[in-house]
Amino acid sequence: MIKKKTNRIQNIKLYKIIIFLILLTSFNIVRAQQKTGIGSIDTLIFDLKTNMEGYLHENNPPYVQDDIDLCIATLSDYVVKVLDTKSKDEGMKLVKATVLKLNELNEKCDYSLIETNEREQIAQIIILAGHEKNYNAIDEDITEEWREW
Repeated sequence: MIKKKTNRIQNIKLYKIIIFLILLTSFNIVRAQQKTGIGSIDTLIFDLKTNMEGYLHENNPPYVQDDIDLCIATLSDYVVKVLDTKSKDEGMKLVKATVLKLNELNEKCDYSLIETNEREQIAQIIILAGHEKNYNAIDEDITEEWREW
């Protein structure tokens, strides 16, 4: 009788752990798929993530999935915040902060996370979001001043 009760308690604890892990995984999936509210930018971010993950799985780069997720989250966060700015100066401060954060992440990854293709895609995302607010021309590279990638 006592042994059955102990097994039952252990099973309940195990179920709680499993439920917690499922919820945690679900949260991470939702967070990784966060949307900016602009379809064209969401598509660019999705394509960037897909390309980075494809390279990660086909090769052995010095970065991991968490680095890709941080890059994508940084870009998504930038877009959402820049769309909420009230002035070009405020927007450009966000551009600078975002580019510097991406510089640090790329350095941590031995400068291999952001290669030529990723550089073009990331710059396009940042430029397009600024252009949505009329802070820059669509062909104006507002990342170049701070970019190390």
